[in-house]
Amino acid sequence: MPWMVRLRAHDGGEILERASFGSPSAAMDAYRLLLRREDLIGEPLTAVFKPPRGATGSDGNTSNWFSRFDRELGQGRIGPDDPRLDPFANSNDAYGAVNSPAPKPPAPVDWEADGRPFAEVLKDWARTRGGRNAAAAVRRVGRKTFDGWCGGRGAAQEAMARRLMTLADRSGSR
Repeated sequence: MPWMVRLRAHDGGEILERASFGSPSAAMDAYRLLLRREDLIGEPLTAVFKPPRGATGSDGNTSNWFSRFDRELGQGRIGPDDPRLDPFANSNDAYGAVNSPAPKPPAPVDWEADGRPFAEVLKDWARTRGGRNAAAAVRRVGRKTFDGWCGGRGAAQEAMARRLMTLADRSGSR
């Protein structure tokens, strides 16, 4: 059974755009793209996410996500990057998420203030970045250099490296 994403007008409920997907992840990706469309903000339109019957534990044939583009975030509209967007959410959880502010992301770690040896701090930072390749790319150093630092070889500019790690986390750069 298909997962459906729709753009619906408020007046009369006319479906303006629709798409069907074979997987929940593809449907949720499409829903996030729809929510991201800035040209729709302020318009009397609703983004609708509808799972197949029974996918959310409900026997009914109902949509679970309704996000109104004519409302503010947390007051009937949910942002595309909200971590609560879940294709398997029941309609009550989805309603609560759409009508409340998004949770605040955790504060970035202050790697400058971390008293552990640089090698340990760097390994932990690499884990938050998705691995050493990604972390080395953010630091703009070669993987061999990065591995050396993780192995305990000293870095002449350790204080600067820690500061750059902290700033990269605060800015959200990937």
